[in-house]
Amino acid sequence: MERATNQLVDIVFGLSDAAIDVPALGLRIPILELLHAILINYTYRTALKQSHAEIGWGQGLLATIVMAAGGGSTSALLLGNPLGILKSNRFWGIYGATYWLMFSNPYFYQFLQYLFAIPFMEQLFTAADGILRTSSVVNGGIMGVSNNKDLGDDKWVAKIICGALSGCGGGLWTGCFKYNT
Repeated sequence: MERATNQLVDIVFGLSDAAIDVPALGLRIPILELLHAILINYTYRTALKQSHAEIGWGQGLLATIVMAAGGGSTSALLLGNPLGILKSNRFWGIYGATYWLMFSNPYFYQFLQYLFAIPFMEQLFTAADGILRTSSVVNGGIMGVSNNKDLGDDKWVAKIICGALSGCGGGLWTGCFKYNT
C-alpha cells in the first residue's frame, strides 16, 4: 500500500510541475494552472448564461479572480502573509488572458462547450482543480499555519480554518457576494 501511495504522490507532484514553455516570450506556463483558469472562466460564463453580455469587464474579471484565489488570499490575510496573487505576475497573465478569451471571443466559449462534451474531458479539468485546491489546503493552510512564527505547528484549529478557507474560500466569497448571478 505504501508503494502505491508513493507512486500516486510522484504522479501528482509530476503533474504539478508540468508546464508549457514559450521560449519566444520567455515564459513557463503551468498546465494545471492553465486548466484551472479555463475551468473557472468557463464555469462563470456558463453560470451567467445569456446575461454575460450585461456584466461589465471589471466586475467579471473580479468575480473570476475571487473564485480562483479568494480562499488562498483570505487565508493569507488571516495569517498576516502577503497575498500570493500580488506576488505573481503569471497569475494575472493566465487568468486575465483566459477571461479575455472567454468573454471577448464567442468561438472560444463554443470550442470549450464542445470540448467539455467529450467524455472525461470535464473530469480532467476537475482533477486539475482538485490538485490545485489540495495544494492550496496544504501549502496555504496547514503549512502556512505551521510556518507562522506567531502560531506554530500545534495550532490544529487554525490549520483546519486556514486549510478549509484555502481550498474553498473562493466559492464562499462568490456565494456571499452573488458574483455568478
